[in-house]
Amino acid sequence: MVSRFLLALVVVLGPGPGHASSGSGASAEGWIPEAARERAPKLALRDLNGKKRRLEQLEGKLVVVNFWATWCGPCQGEMPAFSEVHSEYRDRGVEVIGAANEAMSARDSVADFVRRLEIGFPIWMEASADHMEAFGVGIALPATVIVDRQGRVAARIVGATDAAHLRSILDRLLSETSRGRRTT
Repeated sequence: MVSRFLLALVVVLGPGPGHASSGSGASAEGWIPEAARERAPKLALRDLNGKKRRLEQLEGKLVVVNFWATWCGPCQGEMPAFSEVHSEYRDRGVEVIGAANEAMSARDSVADFVRRLEIGFPIWMEASADHMEAFGVGIALPATVIVDRQGRVAARIVGATDAAHLRSILDRLLSETSRGRRTT
């Protein structure tokens, strides 16, 4: 409960100093050069059916992990962008995961939210501020982490984003992997 309160407070007040943001509402890209990337933290959450899912099971794919909640206005606003990107990129080896800051007891309301917004990508439940901090995005919702095919954090987005911003990062990563390993 305290974690949810703190996240709500940060959403209302904003991410605080030190977090860049562009005029479009999307934050600074947070691109990490390949040579500086570190292994993504472990992330094991339950999907809407209660089945345990692990981030490392998706190694070999580009994975977009969006931390969000149904009660977060900016999160609701960016959901169509994630659905759009999921539809466009899933056949190119990109997986989008919605890591919901919601207890399993809220499963029905999350499932209603998913149906209402026609979200077609997997939703994992019980993401916490601890998970977000482990990925280096602080505790403000929404936040997004993009993991490369080797399971390393390649980009972080603190705050809401849009489809164009996500596409630019994914295209850059897809281009990087199509040319083979680079050291930049």
